[in-house]
Amino acid sequence: MAHFCRRLSDLIIEQGSELIAELNLVTPTTAVSSVFYLDKNPQATVAELANALGVSHQMATQRINQLTRLKLVERVSSTEDKRAKVINLTKLGKAEVKKLLPLTEQMTQAFDQLEEELGSELTKLIRRTELALIEKPLRERLKQT
Repeated sequence: MAHFCRRLSDLIIEQGSELIAELNLVTPTTAVSSVFYLDKNPQATVAELANALGVSHQMATQRINQLTRLKLVERVSSTEDKRAKVINLTKLGKAEVKKLLPLTEQMTQAFDQLEEELGSELTKLIRRTELALIEKPLRERLKQT
């Protein structure tokens, strides 16, 4: 199961990357949700981003580092706590978000059509599977067989 999920994930990332490149954008497909979150939540911390996206702090830090190298975000001192760093989209980052919005709307429609074609709400099923394995991990399930 993991093998096929990984292959599907890689295929979606590959095809999404091609679409993003056709728009002459640099945002990695794996970071689109991050730039959208930062657009809606200026002055967010890495911890807030990680929590909102349901990823580890380490994963969120890696994404922010990548986006910083691409000059899409910048880390600045918090106005409330000078020791803390917050993340803001740069001018380039804001421009990318504006160009990504129509693409993601089209992709949502395409995935809706795909789910209709398959006769399954695949996205919901994948999420339900994830939550079921969090609630009852494989180790516990193996004990019951």
